[in-house]
This record gives sequence, C-alpha cells and structure tokens, in this order.
Amino acid sequence: MLFLNSLNDWTLFGIIFTGIIIVLGIAEFIRYYKKWAPESTRQFVHIFIGLIVASGPFIFKVNIQLIALSVLFIVINMILLISGKVKSMHATERKSYGTVYFPIAVLIMSYFWWDKPISFILAIIVLTIADPTAAFIGKNGRTTFIPWRDKKSRRGSLAMFGTTTLIIIFGTDILARIYQAAFLIPLPVLIGLGVFTAFSAALAESISFRGSDNLSTPLITFLSYEIFLINYTHETLPQLLVWTSISIGIFSLAWKQKSLSTSGAISGFLMGIIIFGAGGWPWIIPLVFFFISASILSHLHHKPYSYRNILQILANGGVGTLFAIIYFFTNFPPAIVLYLGAIGAATADTWATEIGFYSKSEPRLVLSRKIVARGVSGGVTFLGILGSAMGALIIGILGEEILDLNGLLLPLTVAGLTGSLVDSILGRFIQAQFKCRQCGNQTEDRYHCDHKTKLIFGLKWIGNDMVNFINTIVGAFVAYFFWMNYG
Repeated sequence: MLFLNSLNDWTLFGIIFTGIIIVLGIAEFIRYYKKWAPESTRQFVHIFIGLIVASGPFIFKVNIQLIALSVLFIVINMILLISGKVKSMHATERKSYGTVYFPIAVLIMSYFWWDKPISFILAIIVLTIADPTAAFIGKNGRTTFIPWRDKKSRRGSLAMFGTTTLIIIFGTDILARIYQAAFLIPLPVLIGLGVFTAFSAALAESISFRGSDNLSTPLITFLSYEIFLINYTHETLPQLLVWTSISIGIFSLAWKQKSLSTSGAISGFLMGIIIFGAGGWPWIIPLVFFFISASILSHLHHKPYSYRNILQILANGGVGTLFAIIYFFTNFPPAIVLYLGAIGAATADTWATEIGFYSKSEPRLVLSRKIVARGVSGGVTFLGILGSAMGALIIGILGEEILDLNGLLLPLTVAGLTGSLVDSILGRFIQAQFKCRQCGNQTEDRYHCDHKTKLIFGLKWIGNDMVNFINTIVGAFVAYFFWMNYG
C-alpha cells in the first residue's frame, strides 16, 4: 500500500491498464494452447478485472482514472465483440454483451457515487464473486425456469442469494472498520441488510438477458444497499419492510392474474423498492394508482392487460424511477414534479387507450381525419383524449394532496395530454408496424400467430415500448416547465 501511495494516479492507471491487457493475453494463450473452454477463461478474466475495479477506491484518490478506464474498455470491448476477437473474453454458450455492460456499470457508479466507497466496493464484489458462483453451482441444476429470456436454475439463484448475503454481511463489517465508520451496524440490522440486498441482487440477476446482469446486478445491489442503510439511519426502515412485504403480495397476485409476466413482476417489484426507498408512501401511491387503475380498466372489457414484461414496465416506469433515484441522492426538489409528470404521462396514455376502447365513433389518425381500425398506432378518439386528461388530472390531485404540492393540476393535465399526443404522432409516423404472415392483420408486434411478422412501415427499433418511454420523458419535462411557469 505504501508503494501504491508513492505512485502518481496516472502511473497507476497505466500499470492497471497494461496489467489488464496482459491478463487478456494470458487468457487467450491458455484458451488457444491449453485448450481451456472459453467460458472458463472468461470467468478468470471476469474475476481478475472485477477485483481490480473493486480495489479502485483504495488505489485512486479521485474517480477520474476509473472513469477513463471504463470509457476506454467500453470502446475496446465493443470493438472486440463486433470483430469476434479475444474469444477467451467474449466467447460464451449464448450471445452476450456482458463485457460491454460491466464497464458501463462501473462508469455510472464511479461517476455518480464515488463518495460512497463501501457501497461501490461491495456492489462490484457481488458481481465479481457471487455471479460466477451462481453460474458454477447452477450449471447442472435440474430445476430450471425462464423469468424472461435466459434460462435460469433455482440452485443458481439460491447460490446467488446466499453468496451475496455473506458478502454484504462480512464485507460491510470489514469495510466499516477500514474506513473507520462513525458507528458499527448492530448484528440483526446487518443480517437484514444482507438479506434485503441479496434478495434484490438475485432478482436482478434472474431477469438478465445476454449479459445484462453485468449492468443490472451491481446497480441494483448498490441501490438496495443504500436504500436499506439510509432508511435505517432515518428510522423509516420498518415502513420500507412493510412496503416490501405488501409489494411481494401485489406483484405475486398480478403475476397469478396474468397481468404481468415473471420478468414484469420482478422488475415492477424492484422499481417499487427503489421509489418507496426514495420517498416513502407519498411517492409510491401515484405509481400504485397507475398500475391498479390500468389493470382494472383493462380487465373491465375482458382484455388481458398485455401480460406486461420487463420492457413494458421500464417503458412506463423507468423515467419516474430515475427521478426517484436523483431525489434520493441529491434531495433535488424539482425531481418530485418530474417524477409525477412521468407517471402522469404513463397514466394518461394508458387511460386514453383503455377508455377510448368504449368510444362509439371510430378512431381517426392523429393530425388527420382518416378513419382507422381500433388498436392501430396513431389512432385517437375524443373519448380517449378525455380519458387521457382524466388520468393525468388524478395524478395531479394525488400529488397535491399526498406530496403537499400546490399548482400541479394544470401542469400534470397538460403534460399527460402532450405526452399522449406525442405518443400518437410517433405511433403514426415513426413507430414500426408489422403485418402478420398468417392472418394478414397489421400489428405492433414482431411475432403474431406464433410466426415472425413482416415490417411494413416505420423504424424497426422504435416499437411501442420505445414510444411509451419517450412519452414519459416528454410528460416529465412538460409538467416541470408548466409548474415552474404557471403552477
């Protein structure tokens, strides 16, 4: 350690960068000449680099060097992945972008949360140690399930949970002593911290796809760890645990009722934990209203509520969750209005669709008088527009009454209407539209009647989820603009 302290940070940067390149060279040599399986060499590289990154707060005085390494390896790994080079790092049994996701996660945490070294170190160690342990133990697990698209084993998920619990409990105690924390956490609370964080991390890992756990696992580990600790220090931990129990019940019921897929239920639970951890009951109630009202409206006309998966959950709630995180770490007051604007826009769009279903008049294309079939993107009705305004208005009422904010009714209503209008315009002019090869119907889905559909219009990568995501962004900032100027 004295030797490291005597070196310039950029000299250390050069040593670490060179060391990583050498390790990659050694791994490639072992794979090629010793005939090691690429999966084995990849895990070797994963653990080595993970431990180096986890040591970052001990090695570097500031975060600039780790940020630079992250950016550098995002570019390098992307080039290697596209070119198919260095199979000891990229070759896996299934297509994976994990080597790109990992430096992205490091970039996010080192840029925004460098001042929280214990949480940073533990989040990286969980990915470095617990994730490979779960993969190794779960490899031959007989009981498998598919929470989203990748097959998982129950044995592997339990290994992820158990290993993470131990890392958090012992790691927290050791690092708190190293960093000379003002107080040590009581053992019962420490165990609760380990279980809570491990449960969140295991769920995040279970809904990964093509290596996305290299991004989601450290971020969810970090956030759940911080949420538990800060709620403990603010004496609101009992409320967080009560919501956690209620949330498990809500999403389990939604899953059984087929309102949500497995990935949708898990991602919704994690999203709720983050939002409640950031703002408590006042913040979670608007989101609960959106979810319950949308489900009820959908089931009223006997239409399954889309069996929503993780992408649809993120499209409607991801922006709001981001503002909740911003508020949690910065206490930035306008984040509350931005959050309500995003939830209001999601509610407005959903209510427009569900209430518009009852319209006696046929929908017309937005910015046109052309009549189209129900369900065609870009189609609007007067009843749907009215429903959109009502949905956003109710979110505004909840914001004023529960969050004790004034002047939200007009900003939230305008934001909801604007977001829905943007949604319809994108749906008409840009969103991908497909034709079913079997039944001939036009659809927004890439698969219909169990067959791949044919693109007939729009940009392939802009689907309904992307349009909904943009809708919530627009709603958030329109609400903020009108609240600042007219609220």
